[in-house]
Amino acid sequence: MSNQFMFADEPQQAQPALLKDKWKVLIVDDEPEVHAVTKLALSDFEFLGRGLEFHSAFSGEEARQLVDQHPDAAILLLDVVMESDDAGLKVARYIREDADNHYTRIILRTGQPGQAPERTVIVNYDINDYKSKTELTAQKLFTAVMSSLRSYRDIMSVDQSRQGLEKIIEASANLYTLQPMQQFVDGIVQQLSWVIGGARQTLYATATDDGRAYRVVAANGEDSQVAMGQTLRSVLPAPALAELDSVIQNNSHYYGGDFVLMYCRSHCRPQGSVLFIGGMSRALTDDDHHVLKLFAENVQKAQDNVVCIEDTDVLMAGIADQLVHLQTSHFTSEDVAGSEAIAYRLGRALFDESTAIDVSCAVTLYARAKPLLACIEPNAAAHETSCQQRIATSLRGLKNGQEQATQFAYTALMERLERWDGLGLPEGKKGNSIAESTQVILVSEQIADWRTQGLAESDMITRLQDERGRYYSPDFLDKVIKHIGVAIAS
Repeated sequence: MSNQFMFADEPQQAQPALLKDKWKVLIVDDEPEVHAVTKLALSDFEFLGRGLEFHSAFSGEEARQLVDQHPDAAILLLDVVMESDDAGLKVARYIREDADNHYTRIILRTGQPGQAPERTVIVNYDINDYKSKTELTAQKLFTAVMSSLRSYRDIMSVDQSRQGLEKIIEASANLYTLQPMQQFVDGIVQQLSWVIGGARQTLYATATDDGRAYRVVAANGEDSQVAMGQTLRSVLPAPALAELDSVIQNNSHYYGGDFVLMYCRSHCRPQGSVLFIGGMSRALTDDDHHVLKLFAENVQKAQDNVVCIEDTDVLMAGIADQLVHLQTSHFTSEDVAGSEAIAYRLGRALFDESTAIDVSCAVTLYARAKPLLACIEPNAAAHETSCQQRIATSLRGLKNGQEQATQFAYTALMERLERWDGLGLPEGKKGNSIAESTQVILVSEQIADWRTQGLAESDMITRLQDERGRYYSPDFLDKVIKHIGVAIAS
């Protein structure tokens, strides 16, 4: 190659802050001159406001390492003939098959087209362009890179939308539970970042309970992990921060040069949420405005539903607490019967008096909730897991109860299908990880049922022995059997 294309290495300089915003281009060639000429020809290249960031390798082995280090590379300019006649082709196959990278656009460049015929290479290798070095002028290189970047942008946009849709679909089955709701919002935010045109950062923040700040609950793009959980004011860029108060106070939106601030009004709380999209590479269209408006309305409605359910949970916990508080406050052993009486008597043998009363009152709450949670499918055993998920959703309010009896009842409802040997549902709890209060409630219910059937004490003991090491702890059953006479006394 002519010496006029030789350049001295540039001194190392600190990379600018916007380096991460550039499109990564990997250059793989065993001729240093090719690297220098390529960088020179594309030195002023810009697409969607972003320049190019170059990384070099001079052999097939170095190329494989470079690909592993930069899986987010947009383009690979790949020489065919290096340490071997097919070194570049091996790299192309490595990228698609071993590295499982189907996003990076591969442009093959060869100085010896006869050794790797274009038709054969295009058919047998997953590459995106094939160029002869002799015909690859600066203008043609510019055109090839521009075309490849557009393809890469579109592919990544589709992939990001797919990921966002997967989160939304996953969340839609249980939209009103807390974690799936978070996934739902997160998926929508991720999609918005790309639908609006490759925005560098998208934040969604909701008002804190006291209404004094807005905290980021979903983020995508730059510094998304850092922004999560932070106040919106602490992570917004200065131009957007200057408009934030006005947007909130007027329940409005603001379109800046390359960012959007949009207020999402709540219908069940004084404060709503704020959407920020920054680093946009193009001006927004009327369709974009429509999409943002739909987001502001529909996502806030979904979040409002979650708030309402949380309020219902608090109310449910309060009612349950009030019920068991009245019951424990006026508890007398003469007034209880059935499984409540058995639980109280076993509780006195295993715990203190106060805990025994709480266990007995928990049986009452447990018995009231249990019929609502039975599986109605013909093959119930095959659906116990889904039923248990329904239980977890239905009883979430009880989890917030403050009374010990409420907590005993909630725990027993959640653990009612667990087994001491670890073969139960839904978590497969084993041994002492199952609460002893749960075991008292469940065995009291079982003994009360046997009494109704007219079983003798000796038959009850035999049946309990059969459950040793399966549903119940052996030590626990020894205590129950020891006191069963007192437990079933009239």
